[in-house]
Amino acid sequence: MDLNTGEMLLGNNIHDQRAPASLTKIMTAVLALEKGNINDIVTISRNAARSNGHQLGLSQGERIELGKLLTATLINSGNDGAKAIAEHIGGSVRGFVDMMNAKAKELGMDETHFMNPSGLPEDNHYSSAKDLAVLASYAMQDEYFRNIVKTKKIYFPTFGNRMDIILESTNKLLIDYPLCDGVKTGYTDDAKYCVIASATYKNHRMLAVVLGAEKNCRWPAAKELLEWGFGKVDPEYTIYANFIDPDR
Repeated sequence: MDLNTGEMLLGNNIHDQRAPASLTKIMTAVLALEKGNINDIVTISRNAARSNGHQLGLSQGERIELGKLLTATLINSGNDGAKAIAEHIGGSVRGFVDMMNAKAKELGMDETHFMNPSGLPEDNHYSSAKDLAVLASYAMQDEYFRNIVKTKKIYFPTFGNRMDIILESTNKLLIDYPLCDGVKTGYTDDAKYCVIASATYKNHRMLAVVLGAEKNCRWPAAKELLEWGFGKVDPEYTIYANFIDPDR
């Protein structure tokens, strides 16, 4: 997708409904930014602290600013963070999920249905490459969101009740592909390896969505899509790897 115009340039099976894994957290972030205040204080519940899957390691009773919690959740993909945000914004996970589905409908994501805020496997929790491109395109319009998802590593001097927290992005393309400036990764056994990646060249931003990839295949696939996109919109574009000075 060309994010400057919103045009879908290339797609394969883009309407197939698939498990989106942690790409779900993009919608969680959208609602946190639209319905919450980054200076809000979120108190971590017992329910959030006991989330399944990958966690930030939150403890029951910790009090964390929403902005910090959202940043950590997007960068390191913590399911406990997503659930805590959902409870804070929606009053309950169920209430938040209703908000997620209402927002999806508003955005025209007619191939999507959410059942939780983190992307853990669940019946009737699905999306499509087309819908996820629409969602990411919408999210990338928010400067606060963009600044989070381009972050490779972040240090929190204080985080809840703890000190000296360092979190690294799960998005390898931020390090391996110099044009990359977002967005989010995902993995479950059902979804396999997923990534939504954005990249910018000469103020032109491109978006690639890769779902259901085998291990280590999502990175080259996303990069190839982004490179193809830049070549499509700029006939003079040269593949980035060809003009990096190896001696720099």
